[in-house]
Amino acid sequence: MSINTIPRSEFDRFKPLRHPEAESVFEETEWFADEQGVVLGVLARDRADGDWAYAVLGRDERGVFRAFENEVSIMRRDDARHQLIGTMERAVSTGAKMFPQGD
Repeated sequence: MSINTIPRSEFDRFKPLRHPEAESVFEETEWFADEQGVVLGVLARDRADGDWAYAVLGRDERGVFRAFENEVSIMRRDDARHQLIGTMERAVSTGAKMFPQGD
């Protein structure tokens, strides 16, 4: 299983759900996907205090990519990236193709 960095344009082709206010709070800086495009990830910097956050996305019951795992207030970019990739690898290793949101 491999998690790769991808350009934003490729990430956007998956049509991930983004909350409208997120862009005012976070600046997306790096995007990731597993080899099959089942799990996506985004690394972001908090515009207010400069710390780091990430979100892991997968398809919900309707087939829309939505965040099912996230973390905020990570002090170092490298730590946030490492945590993001580890979380993505764990999600891929489950074999799940869908990540229900329960709504």
